[in-house]
Formats: sequence, structure tokens, C-alpha cells
Amino acid sequence: MERLKRVGCFIMSLLCGWLLFPVQAESAPLSFPVEISREGKTLELEDVTEMLTVCFHALYPEAKYRIVIKTVSSFEQIKLPPGRLSCDIVLSDPARRGGNISLLFLFRMDGREVGKTRVNARVDVLVETVAAAHYLGRHHEIRPKDIQRVSRPVALLGPDFLTDMEEAFGKRTMIAVNRGEVLRAGMIEEPPLIRRGDRVMLFIENEQIRITTAGEAREEGRRGERIRLVNLSSKRDVSGRILDEKTVQVDF
Repeated sequence: MERLKRVGCFIMSLLCGWLLFPVQAESAPLSFPVEISREGKTLELEDVTEMLTVCFHALYPEAKYRIVIKTVSSFEQIKLPPGRLSCDIVLSDPARRGGNISLLFLFRMDGREVGKTRVNARVDVLVETVAAAHYLGRHHEIRPKDIQRVSRPVALLGPDFLTDMEEAFGKRTMIAVNRGEVLRAGMIEEPPLIRRGDRVMLFIENEQIRITTAGEAREEGRRGERIRLVNLSSKRDVSGRILDEKTVQVDF
């Protein structure tokens, strides 16, 4: 019971330390204070596991992330002296994404190193992502039935993965997407307002005249984009800027 109480105090000091010392830049170690009782303490497996959990919760504080410490394969059970220490957790940028990682715990008292241990562990940083519910061909316009939520390790995901299904609704795929594949922002785009072959209204205006006439799109485009068209009255090729799904302002 006394041992559990000491471990609890040890972990609470870590939690308080994270509030006082926010996460720094990626290249810097994560630092926090540690209070050790009068008899000192040997670093145990449960301490390392809790410290890893606190570390990754600080890196990923949003509720959409779930931290799972799967294994701690190796570390040295160092003896920590009593008193107020500081602890630096040093890990590489790739290790911050989880997976099979190696990191260093470095303990100091009054700036002097009093202990360190290298930890090898398997840490999964899981996040709810948006994935294809079935095969989606290129230029498929995404509807609610086309996508699903799946939990994936951050270490296996690209930098622009989607977590909000609303970000995908109404967009279209730029490439074919396999069933279960996580959607990324770079894989989807706004669908065109006007497609090749669509009949549209050509709007021509300057200081002297204002004309509307029928036209046909030679290529697809989105609001504000410029496309090529044909004026169906004159049979001449023209270009213009898309105003909406039925109107293009033609260059004059």
C-alpha cells in the first residue's frame, strides 16, 4: 500500500509538471518537475509506463487521440535521490508519432544530472479517421454512404489525413481509393460547377453594352476559375470566368 502511494505521488507530480511546463518546440525535450520522497525511489515499470502516457497525452491533448502503451521492452531501473528533480524526455520527431520508439529519460537536480535511462517501447497513438467504406473510383463524388470512421495509428498516416467526415461530403476523389483506405486532404477536391458539354449562359458586359447568349463549356471548372467555351450563336471560341453553375462572364 505504501509503495502504491509513493507511485501515485510520483505520477501526480508529473501531471502537475506538464501543466506548469507546456510542450516546447519539436526539437526540444519535454520537461517537467518530479518530487521524490525522503527515501528516494527506484524507477519501476509502472512509473515508466505512466510517464510515457503523460508524455504522449501532452503531445496529443485533443480528445480524438487515444494513447496505448503496448509494451515497454527495456529500461534501466535507476535509483532516484530524494528531493525536487527535473526530468527531460528526449525523443526524435518520428518517435513523437508513436510506433516502436526509443527515448531518453534524463533526471537532474539543481542542473546536475542524477540519473538517466533509455527506454524502448511500443506506443500507439490512435486517432479516429475518415476512410472509404468501399472502392471509390477517380472523380467519385462522396456521399455519406461512401465513407466511415476508422481508428488508425498516427505513425501509419500521412500528414493531411481527415478526421472530420464533413470535410469529405460533397467533394470528389482525385484518384481511385480502395476500401478502408484513409482519406487525405490531397486526395479530394471540390467538384466542378460546370462540366465539359454543359449548356451555360454567357454574360458579356462593359461600360457600353450588356449581352447574354447561350454557350457550351469546352472544359470543366469551379467558381471563379476560367474555362474555354463556344458561343453557340457565333460558333466562336471564347473564354470566361465562372460565376455560378449556369453563368460565365466572357472576356470582351
